Amino acid sequence: MAELRINAKWMASVSGEPEVMATAAWVEMYVDNISLNRNQDIWAETVRDNVFVSAYPLAMWFASSWWRLNHEPLPMQQPGHNWRMVHELGAANHGFVWPRVIFIPDGEAIHVWAGTSMTLDQSVQYLQALDVPRMITLTGFQQSVERFIHSVLARLDAMGLAGPNLAHLWALVQEDLADPEAVRRRKLEAELGFDPEECPEQALNAALQWESQVGDAALSELAPAIAASGATPDLAIIGQLASVGGIVGIPELSPDSIDHLDHGAPWERAIHDARALRNKIGNVSGPVPDRSLHDLLGMSSEAAANWSAPLGRSPVAVAIPMNDHRLKFVPRRHSSAGKRFELARFLGEYLRPSTHELRWLVSTDLSTFRQKYQRAFAAEFLCPIDLLTSFLDGDFSSYAIEEAAAEFDVSEQTITSLLLNNGYIHHHGTGSMPYRMAA
Repeated sequence: MAELRINAKWMASVSGEPEVMATAAWVEMYVDNISLNRNQDIWAETVRDNVFVSAYPLAMWFASSWWRLNHEPLPMQQPGHNWRMVHELGAANHGFVWPRVIFIPDGEAIHVWAGTSMTLDQSVQYLQALDVPRMITLTGFQQSVERFIHSVLARLDAMGLAGPNLAHLWALVQEDLADPEAVRRRKLEAELGFDPEECPEQALNAALQWESQVGDAALSELAPAIAASGATPDLAIIGQLASVGGIVGIPELSPDSIDHLDHGAPWERAIHDARALRNKIGNVSGPVPDRSLHDLLGMSSEAAANWSAPLGRSPVAVAIPMNDHRLKFVPRRHSSAGKRFELARFLGEYLRPSTHELRWLVSTDLSTFRQKYQRAFAAEFLCPIDLLTSFLDGDFSSYAIEEAAAEFDVSEQTITSLLLNNGYIHHHGTGSMPYRMAA
């Protein structure tokens, strides 16, 4: 995991509002040893790792965005203006030119993306881009931001400006952080895409009621997926999923049946666990037949074959605990390969260690830690990368990928993703950001 450092060297200024002048500084921001503020000052004709701005608007942006920065994941589609204003550093604005940096939480870490910003009419040209996002632990991110905000508040206090908006806003955040019930509500509001106290009361109450039934971890996956899909924020879809029929199964194994990797990125843990499961069942390198997958989940192959997902496109699929250790699986994919991959995702999620004996298992298209783990587990379990590359034998053409998909009974997209993630093929695009951005 990387470390975020934000420092300010205070300087004198003669323009701007009092709190802006008082916090004029050379600001530097590093992820490990990489400067996110590396820039060329067009007027001074210099290249520096810090930039002359006011730290006040940056601290205000961090404080006002706190809950959503920490808990609102990236939506499945192109993010809207409201989402971007609380995740893109440039929204700090206040007339200053900021680097093109994006902070995206996944439930366990904050992913930092950075791209160059070379607009011709800007006096500052930001030069640093990250080829891949860097991951910062959620706690590490929070501590770094807190230290920066406290340094700005101390500067304001030293300059005789102890009562500006920042102090009041940060006091509210601290008050909420000290109250477990307030934290619960703020986190849910953020997951639903709302700023503090702006979520409709009916929607928030509905989410709080569902939390006791589905579990807090499951709701943290359900709420943002449903909200991002454009469905009403009252989460009525959860009730519909609970009431429909499904595929009932009693999984053969338990989470402690295999040794788990308890550190690393989600895909690293997933690959380890998928290989451990293959060793456990005595199939290290061969294809996994449907019947074997169904047996592991304790479900009838006939029931799985006859299951038809509800019409339309559901933003989530779930597996719901029932009596006698049974689970009711409600997949959402319609194609054979899609259903097979989804069941493998459920298997990986079921085998993850958890402190919750009865918990809903949730599969979505979001990029949270859990969903990335599920996708990587299913891909490696159904189509081990070593076996895949042996089958392809250096041929990564579309025809070879089509044949591999048929051989392992997965989608061509799964094959392509495996090859991309393991460096066998590469994207031809030039963008390094998680979504399309304006020039």
